Amino acid sequence: MSDMEVLGLREIEKEVSTEERLITFYLNDELIGVNIKDVIKITKDVDITPVPKTKKYILGVMNLRGNIIPIVSLKRKFNLTEREEDLEKPMIVVVETELGHIGVTVDRVEGAVNINPDEIQPPPMNSIGIDSEFIDGVIMIEDPSGKRELLTLLNIKKIFKPENL
Repeated sequence: MSDMEVLGLREIEKEVSTEERLITFYLNDELIGVNIKDVIKITKDVDITPVPKTKKYILGVMNLRGNIIPIVSLKRKFNLTEREEDLEKPMIVVVETELGHIGVTVDRVEGAVNINPDEIQPPPMNSIGIDSEFIDGVIMIEDPSGKRELLTLLNIKKIFKPENL
């Protein structure tokens, strides 16, 4: 293999590795993204067992393959508007944190997207009601129909640091 061919492969690898893959979901009408590397599982049909004397945003725990996982309402954590139907059978995204696996409730999962980190803009101050310390930035994305939408990049690791809970 010539040096040119090797160089070409390295350039392709570099291009591929510059993109980040995110899982996207909605909280109310806001499109949120988290790094796919932080996501363990997405589930809906689970029973949540309430735990007495916990913080308001902890809905309870669920059993995931023999592991007890705390369930957190991001809407409650960030004081966002919550509807009664949000609590009936919530969609849960299980994420890896410094504290272990934690399930977060979301309105609906949209899917996975690739983004270019160079296009990320700083977060606007308190734009969707989430403290900007937990937001890595925002980016405009385009859905398959051509509609552009603002995607807020949430930093799960910062939200679930012991000092932030």
